[in-house]
Amino acid sequence: MLLPVTLGVPWWLERRSVLASGLMPPSAAPVDGTTTELAGSQWEIKGVVLDATGEFLDAPSDGQRLVDAVFTATPESAEAGERLEASCRFRAVDDRGRSWTPTTEYTSRSLPDGAVSGLNGCRGLELPELEAGTERGVVVSYLVPEDAVDSLRFEVRVDTRDDASEPEPEAALFDQPPE
Repeated sequence: MLLPVTLGVPWWLERRSVLASGLMPPSAAPVDGTTTELAGSQWEIKGVVLDATGEFLDAPSDGQRLVDAVFTATPESAEAGERLEASCRFRAVDDRGRSWTPTTEYTSRSLPDGAVSGLNGCRGLELPELEAGTERGVVVSYLVPEDAVDSLRFEVRVDTRDDASEPEPEAALFDQPPE
């Protein structure tokens, strides 16, 4: 009778500790629609752009597609803005369970004014600090196989605390918005 409790409680406490430390990524909560609140900021997926390589860059290799997921993030407080700049991370996943991290191959392309690439969190090196109520555009680029494009979903993860030893990240999973 006590065996399940004896085994379960230490496991649950350890899991909670590992999640709080950020060593185990949190389960991403599916977003209903195109907007959600995440770690004190409003996030919206604006669209997905395919194969926009720019005029001076080569197209992806055969069987690959360049996918740009375009987001906006608006922190509700100065603290949320600081966490966004320090800790937002991205991942693309498909319906087969495959996942991709952002690519650096097309970082020399021009981005819209005020937008960042999403490679270094949501920080723009030439942009002012992200203040409460200020919208920041984020363009995250992935190289994925052609067969993954239609089923891609986009995960955004942001720390909820400033404590580097226990950041308690939170994650949201966006579907591709309707065209």
